[in-house]
Amino acid sequence: MHELAEARKLLKDIEKETLGKIPAEITIVVGKASGIDIDFLKHSFYDHIFPEKGWQKTKLKFRQEGPRLLCKSCGKEITELPGLTCPFCDGDDFEVIAGNRVYVEEVKSER
Repeated sequence: MHELAEARKLLKDIEKETLGKIPAEITIVVGKASGIDIDFLKHSFYDHIFPEKGWQKTKLKFRQEGPRLLCKSCGKEITELPGLTCPFCDGDDFEVIAGNRVYVEEVKSER
């Protein structure tokens, strides 16, 4: 379960934001092309990370981000790829520019 390892990486970013305070709410963005299962990530936080940190009252919110590709042939951004080639130029060389990462979007701390 690589979601636990991912949760531990995200924890470092969360702790930088909270500066020792207990977070009240955390919003995490999960790219659809990241390979991360939101349910397993949620389990990693609620059953492993939060109990270890004493953050049982912390709420998690997730937002999914769809993949975005850049066609290296024509330079157009693509959000939907109906086939294996660019819908604008038929090129087949792409760069993933979004939707393949998992990151902390927002942390709200208790006051």
